Amino acid sequence: MKTPAIEPLTDGEERIMQMLWSLGEGTVNDILAVIPEPKPKYTTVATFIKILENKGYVAHRSEGKSYVFTPLVSREEVAGRQMVTFFSKHENISMKEMDEILSVMQQIRKKR
Repeated sequence: MKTPAIEPLTDGEERIMQMLWSLGEGTVNDILAVIPEPKPKYTTVATFIKILENKGYVAHRSEGKSYVFTPLVSREEVAGRQMVTFFSKHENISMKEMDEILSVMQQIRKKR
């Protein structure tokens, strides 16, 4: 999976990505099925998926009359990016320190 150089996920986008990661891949209805109550509307999930696809987090393929969506980035990659974004906004850290944080995250991921 690739790590896009894009803006971080919003809370709603991250929630949809969590569901898609748990499924591996799926349609909007598949994603809706695993979202706990209260469930959003179909159109809300479809909108989030479209945004995620436009941002480069998700791709789709046609399967019959449906689109099947697949994550293009791993949960770990997004978590690492979100962490670096948080620190860069809240702390005065250098690019070198950000690279070190990402390096540590990659090493942890390789040990799993």
